[in-house]
Order: sequence, then C-alpha cells, then structure tokens
Amino acid sequence: MIEKLKPTYSSFLKWKERIKYSTFGDKNYKKFVIISTSRTGSTLLMALLNNHENIICEGEIFKNLNDKTCKQIWTNFFGKKPREIKQVGFKLFYFHPNGDDKSVWDFIDSDKNITIIHLMRKNLLRIYLSQRIGLKTKLWTDNVNRPNNISLDSKKVTLDYQECSDALDKMATYQNKTKEMFKNHKYLEVYYEDLVKNQPLEMNKIFTALNLPANEVSANNKKQISHPPFF
Repeated sequence: MIEKLKPTYSSFLKWKERIKYSTFGDKNYKKFVIISTSRTGSTLLMALLNNHENIICEGEIFKNLNDKTCKQIWTNFFGKKPREIKQVGFKLFYFHPNGDDKSVWDFIDSDKNITIIHLMRKNLLRIYLSQRIGLKTKLWTDNVNRPNNISLDSKKVTLDYQECSDALDKMATYQNKTKEMFKNHKYLEVYYEDLVKNQPLEMNKIFTALNLPANEVSANNKKQISHPPFF
C-alpha cells in the first residue's frame, strides 16, 4: 500500500514546491545542460552539482516525454526557482528523448547563453562494458551507504567483437557531433577519469564555467566496477 502511494505523494511534493516557487521564487538564474551517455559518471556529477547551494541539477527529464512535448517539459522545468539558485540544468543523453519529438536539441542549440557540460569517458570500452553489466544486473547506481553487494560472477559478461566495435564507433560519432553542434556555446569538456582522479580540481573548473564560487562538494555514489575487467 505504501509503495502504491509513493508516486502520488511525490507528485504532491512537486506540486507544493512549484506553488512555493511561483510565489517566492524568480527566474534570475542561468541554464546549463550535461550532455553525455550512460556509464560516464553523470549520476555522480549530478549529485556533486546538487551539493552546491546555488545549483539545481535534475536527471534525464527528457528521456521519456510521457505524452508531453519537449516544449512543455522545458517551460515547466525552467520556471521560478528559489532566489539563491544561480544555475539550473539537467542531464541529456545523446539519443534522448525516446520518441519522435527531439525539439529539446533545437531549444539548446538556439540559446547560446546555455552552458554545455560535455561529460565523456576516455576509455570507451569501459563505457560499453559497464552498460552490458548494467543490462545484466539491472542495477545502474550504487551508494556507499546502501551497497548492492553484487557478486563478481553476476557481473561477468561476454562481449561480441563486432557489436563492441559498432558500439564504440557510435559513441565516438555522438561525441564528435556534440562538439561540432555546440562549438559556439559556452562549452566545457569533462572526463570521468579526471573527475575520479581529482574531484576538487574538476569541480572547481565546472563552477568557474558556471560563474559560481568554488565549493567543497561530495557525493555518496560508488563505482559499479571496482575491479579490473578480464578480456
């Protein structure tokens, strides 16, 4: 019974939040978008950004439109926010939205004031491997406070050479198209490996790009693959 009520309660909280912001909030903020694909640390980056007092970062709000248009979601999301918020953004994967309405890309392209954070991973093979493991285990995130404790055997997958090669080529094409499409925007490239290696340095680069003061932020996300892959 409680599980069935959760969506209703969540909708109520969102409605209550919108009412509060429409009364006491404003639109005196800038916009940003994290463009990426799965298994590149986008959930980690989103959590870190949300740890900054001047940022609101949502997830894949354009993944499934649920009978809404991109324009409706865009207008609703970029409404009034708390007055202390200076940057508002969301994640957008290369192949989203799922469906025929892809106009969110036109909205971003036409607004040169939007900051583009292009999140990538240097090792494309690790992206594909992590995606395959996620498809097998049905687990896409992990938290240090609530570990999934999935065994190593349950994470073992077999990679087909041609499928793997095609997937890597597709990812590289997505990356190059994104770089070309947003070359006239305020554009920042962030690599997952650098974010993991030196999180404070990389986050301060992002805060600088967003014209925000540096801030010490943290997240409880945990790497899904903490062991070296076997080939």
